[in-house]
Amino acid sequence: MDDASSPGAEKIAALRHDLRTPLNQIIGYAELVSEDLEDAGHERTRDDLDRIARAAKNLAELITREIQPGRVQVVGDPAPPLVSAPATEESPENASAPDEERVVPAAIPARILIVDDHQENCAVLQRRLEREGHTCESVLDGHSALERLAGGDFDLVLLDIMMPDMDGREVLRRIKTDEKLRHLPVIMVSALDQLASVVACIERGAEDYLPKPFNPVLLRARIDASLERKRLRDAEQAAFAALRESQEKLAAELSEAAAYVQGVLPAPLAEGAVRTSWEFLPSSSLGGDAFGYGYLDGGVFGVCLLDVCGHGVGAALLSISVLNVIRSESLPGVDFRDPGAVLAGLNTAFPMERHGEMFFTAWCGIYEPSTRVLRFAAGGHPPAILVDGNGGTNLLAAKGPVIGACEGLVFSARETVVPEGARVFIFSDGAYEIRCADDSMMSYEDFRKIVARAPRDKGAAWIMEQLREQNGETAFDDDVSLVELLFP
Repeated sequence: MDDASSPGAEKIAALRHDLRTPLNQIIGYAELVSEDLEDAGHERTRDDLDRIARAAKNLAELITREIQPGRVQVVGDPAPPLVSAPATEESPENASAPDEERVVPAAIPARILIVDDHQENCAVLQRRLEREGHTCESVLDGHSALERLAGGDFDLVLLDIMMPDMDGREVLRRIKTDEKLRHLPVIMVSALDQLASVVACIERGAEDYLPKPFNPVLLRARIDASLERKRLRDAEQAAFAALRESQEKLAAELSEAAAYVQGVLPAPLAEGAVRTSWEFLPSSSLGGDAFGYGYLDGGVFGVCLLDVCGHGVGAALLSISVLNVIRSESLPGVDFRDPGAVLAGLNTAFPMERHGEMFFTAWCGIYEPSTRVLRFAAGGHPPAILVDGNGGTNLLAAKGPVIGACEGLVFSARETVVPEGARVFIFSDGAYEIRCADDSMMSYEDFRKIVARAPRDKGAAWIMEQLREQNGETAFDDDVSLVELLFP
């Protein structure tokens, strides 16, 4: 017997295809006309049509069974085909029963493109699908199909495999490699003896396949299943697009909020009794750190750095609220020249049970330029570091609980004289709670040694670069705030 891919086998397959095509058309039209006459009292005519359809099916089965390589031989070139659209035998399992011929409304009405190089095949299929509620268009070649798909919004493609010039496999390949079309479901239309081609098409992205002549129940089932999968994919894509749009909007709003937070931070001071610089790096779009400084009545200089537990919008809102209260000196009955009183007032104004169970730590200092005395208090915050002109360090530590945890807390203040040329570094714990490249954790003492080596020019920026090298990552696990005060 000839190999299935041999020229002789191909000629026999083409002959078999050409003989079955008109039979498939007879079967299709007989079934459609029979449906039209269902309620018109034409029982005899319907019986005749049924006999014609059965005879055509039997003849198609005979052609499929007998015209095989080894049984017949095609001599010379085959005659030009009457039609070039593929046609298939109808197996007994696919024979249409009378109850299958009834028109059933489509579960999901859709816009369907039919691609077949034989007009009669398109007409039969289009008429059946439109009776079920679908909207159909048909084209006779692959190039026209691609043009219609590029310009139209279709839900499904019924694509014949065997077509001249550009066959269904090439049309499928182009659909699935087009970014705009690749999610469009494609059902291949084929003969049962083209299963190898069908399998190849399924592997290349086809949704399903249909044998001809079409069994009405099978036709409806496979179209409905493909459209349902498309509906689910469309819903998934719509949800993804909505999520992406929401994320982009949220990112834009967070960016605006982060810019606002940056905007309320004080500008560096290059002149005066206290000169300042700072570094601020939130671990996410918004962090819980904030700080402020400036001159109060009487020429004293005040500074406060706070660190709200957690990250994100809630922490940022609380930190900015606290900072604005300090800047406006709006704590009733609080002497803002007393750092301990300031922290006690904040503890009263911001109880954690009224602010999403969030508390914060803070370091607050008041500097008197005339006496060079710096008074400071802390609430659960790491000690600031004073670096003298010789590189020696002194920890400015003060005991005090975190702020917002309990009512009625007292925060005691301490004081120190600041030598000429000294610098004070105030920072959040994110500056030293860093996981290093060797997976060890930096300690406060490690950070103190880095601070002691910081140059007098742009010391805060230099320290931040050292921390980035230690961290080895672009982002830090916690917010990092670092304020440098230089006392000439």
